[in-house]
Amino acid sequence: MLTLADVQRAQEQLRPHLQPTLLEPAADLGEGIWFKLENTNCTRSFKIRGALNAVLSLDEAARARGIITASSGNHALGIAYAAQRVGVSALILMPAHTPKRKVAGARRYGAAVCLDFATFDDAEAKARQLEQQEGLTYISPYNDPRVIAGAGTIGLEILDSLPEVERVVAPVGGGGLISGIGLAIKSLKPTVEMIGVNTLHAPSMHNLFYKTEYPEIVSTRAEALSGGIETGSITIELAKKYVDQIVLVTEDWIEKAMAWLFDEQGWLIEGGGAVGVAAILRGVIRANRRPTAVILSGGNVDGATMRQVLQRVANSG
Repeated sequence: MLTLADVQRAQEQLRPHLQPTLLEPAADLGEGIWFKLENTNCTRSFKIRGALNAVLSLDEAARARGIITASSGNHALGIAYAAQRVGVSALILMPAHTPKRKVAGARRYGAAVCLDFATFDDAEAKARQLEQQEGLTYISPYNDPRVIAGAGTIGLEILDSLPEVERVVAPVGGGGLISGIGLAIKSLKPTVEMIGVNTLHAPSMHNLFYKTEYPEIVSTRAEALSGGIETGSITIELAKKYVDQIVLVTEDWIEKAMAWLFDEQGWLIEGGGAVGVAAILRGVIRANRRPTAVILSGGNVDGATMRQVLQRVANSG
């Protein structure tokens, strides 16, 4: 099981490569609310933290075999960037509906990309198969202790910048982000409340927490959060230990949050990165003046998609 020491080692390993991201006040959303700007990382997503920590941790034999992963986009960018930095090959399997910005970015960093999959789950299953058949080194976007430890460095930064924090709100897909942050923060300040946000179209962790049976729907503005969770994933037990609750938001509120972030804060945030804001705007999470850090996990959204979202929200009144 991961410990705080693993997160602290990840922070030291990443320090020469990544700058801490800023906490920005968001008073228009509510008094005491701050945004953790993971969209300002070099790949515009928090995923660079876990991907780079995992790749830097590989021994020479694992690097020589080459890396393979499955991703709905942001982990792909992180792995491609990290592989380029250390000089190893990377093959990335992605769903066909992955935003063009993310696909282009992975290729720009030199990774080989395959888009022959209808869903993330299909891509993940094939990547696991090739791991065994070809002897490649698989790095999961969430079910990997090095990836989770890298994500946990966000928690250490929040405590450094906002020691009075009482609540953290984070997007949830496979659970790597919120598990790492929760482990780091609750190990040092157990009273902090950890709230995860699922989209109704990608409810896997909510289903596991509450024994609900909401279906997985491929079409979602939060494609970064879509897909099931591997059986036995270490994130399941970590999340149950460190996460206090999981809430759900709908597609229309994700779009409203994306538009709000663009209009009021001046940030281009993808759907998966905006779900925490959606939960507060909708009232699923109350803006009750408690010092709260909301993770804006990524900003890789295609221009055409953002224009469509802004138009739809404007038309809805």
